[in-house]
Amino acid sequence: MPELPEAEVLRRELEREVVGKRVGEVEVRTPGVLQPWHRTRPDFAKQLTDGRVGAVRRIGVRLLLDLDDDRSWLVDPGPTGSLHVEAPDAPVKAPTHAAVRFTAGGALHLSDAGKPVGLRTGVLPTAEAEGEAEVAPGAIDLLADPPPWQDFARRLADPDDPLRVGLADPRRFVGLGDVSSDEILWEAGLRPDRAPSSLSAQEFRRLYRSAQEVLVAAMKASGSVLDDIDPDSPVDEDGTPAGHLNVHGRDGMPCPRCRTSILRTKLRRDVHAHHCPRCQG
Repeated sequence: MPELPEAEVLRRELEREVVGKRVGEVEVRTPGVLQPWHRTRPDFAKQLTDGRVGAVRRIGVRLLLDLDDDRSWLVDPGPTGSLHVEAPDAPVKAPTHAAVRFTAGGALHLSDAGKPVGLRTGVLPTAEAEGEAEVAPGAIDLLADPPPWQDFARRLADPDDPLRVGLADPRRFVGLGDVSSDEILWEAGLRPDRAPSSLSAQEFRRLYRSAQEVLVAAMKASGSVLDDIDPDSPVDEDGTPAGHLNVHGRDGMPCPRCRTSILRTKLRRDVHAHHCPRCQG
């Protein structure tokens, strides 16, 4: 799933690209991406065709393109989905599952190379779409509504899980996945296995400031995510870790700060952290 920085960059780019445009044609190659909101492809096409996009909003990492009749086009990228701009006559081929063309030119392709496909999309009454996109109660969105550092600290410390586990918990923070969490802790110079209860007020403030800095830097590094089939990938095209990352995916490589080899440490089942044993010791 796109993490918070990529989702916000995508929202801003969609706002620039499609607001004011009217939907001309809809093509769906994979009916499963319409579930559970549409039973058939013609139903989705009928609901979306001729709709004019009035605004683009983000709830968590899900996107709502508000239409001009109290309905919204909901796009839930799932674990591996993405959107990208194409010419209106571009062929729809795998891993693209749906294409939406606008009367004024241009098209949006909804793609997902995952197995199984987790991308979902549908047109719903706006209130219903907001409910479907709702994040966990109490989850903090550090970009949309950054709280005081004290609230950030309290949310991270309840329960007192290791820092790396708490940051990536969607019940506490919106869109801070594996990549962002590793980078935030490296920036703050804190071990991923430390318990929040062991942090001083100064360390909590440093961690909060690092979270904001990492998110802003990641947004700048994202470039144009609409032009990239896999914008949130932690690796570049040649398979090496993306240039803007300092520790995530860089196990065995030198730390950019001290040149110590980056480690990949298991914290829990299916939870691993990339970190520098010296800078974050």
